[in-house]
Amino acid sequence: MGDEPYAALLPWTVFAVVDHAHGGGPLWAGLGALITAIALLVTSSRAETGSRNVMIVGAIGLFGALTVAGALHRSGSGFLADDGRALSAAGFACIAFGSLAFTPAIEHYTRPHVRSSRWDDHDFRRVNVLITLIWGVTFAGIAVAHLVAASMDNAGASTVFDWVVPIALAAVAAHRSRVCWDDFNDDELFQADPMRDLALDWDESGSD
Repeated sequence: MGDEPYAALLPWTVFAVVDHAHGGGPLWAGLGALITAIALLVTSSRAETGSRNVMIVGAIGLFGALTVAGALHRSGSGFLADDGRALSAAGFACIAFGSLAFTPAIEHYTRPHVRSSRWDDHDFRRVNVLITLIWGVTFAGIAVAHLVAASMDNAGASTVFDWVVPIALAAVAAHRSRVCWDDFNDDELFQADPMRDLALDWDESGSD
């Protein structure tokens, strides 16, 4: 389960749900997300691809820190209590953007679906960068939405900006990611098509 792309979102979903319930604030929300992230890392089984699950490792660090902070600051008010969801979403964006300096976070999920001979290709690197950027920008937008909800302190605004807007942004990101991946696969199939090679040979022989 830890290797499924949608699973990377689970720790953040758990944090948002538990934190929204106000049953202990960031402490229990962070702990729930931390346990979820550890479970995903334990169930990850793609060591043979040579890629590290950057997003889940980052989640363990992020939610571990939020759990400790929540334990040290049990107050029901303040930035951590009011903006914990915005902080967690911003953490996702930072992990995604930071991974671009090394290996795009999404690559852990895409490598098993591509021939190992293409792992170092420019096109494969590019699609991983694009999809990682899409999700990084999306969660930056979600963080802003959570901040807006907290600043308005209204039940209706909380529903719209804490749930409706993030879900809509995630849906758009999922669609754009699929489009990028499908475009990459179409290009790969075209390049590997033997009829394409035959056509190129025919054109070259016809031009002689």
